[in-house]
Amino acid sequence: MIRWDSFGRSAAFAACAALGWTPWVLLGGPRAFYLVGVTAVYVAGLGGPVAATLTAVAGGALLLVGDAAVLCVGLAVVLAVARSAFLYRAAPARAVVVETALAGGGLVFARLLGTPSLAIWGFFLVQSFFFLVGGVRARETATGHSDPFEAAHARAMEVLERSL
Repeated sequence: MIRWDSFGRSAAFAACAALGWTPWVLLGGPRAFYLVGVTAVYVAGLGGPVAATLTAVAGGALLLVGDAAVLCVGLAVVLAVARSAFLYRAAPARAVVVETALAGGGLVFARLLGTPSLAIWGFFLVQSFFFLVGGVRARETATGHSDPFEAAHARAMEVLERSL
């Protein structure tokens, strides 16, 4: 799967998500489902298949509310939590500030653009700025060590090798 874990790739995803809107609507697909699906695909492209599944489930629960504004705000919150709680590491206070700025800024920018396809592009374009913010890094995947001592030993060896 193609990953969009940089500003350029994330901006390209924003354009593709916007371009997909018109064919989806012309084929009669439910608009709310598109928003949930594109958000889950975005999270999957950030490197989190489990987080993407949770995003889709949370988005499905938001569909039950039936209000478009609640769906959009809810999906922005779900994206922010998936990105900063599951996929990337940052200081908690910093993560809250960054995610609040990106989610809020993305929603405001999308609202200002007006048309749905431009709004989708605008929201995900703002989300691309996440990769320009310093102080965040991808969460490390499991090292394959089932023993905590072995995992600690491997981390210590990495630190020693980097310091030489």
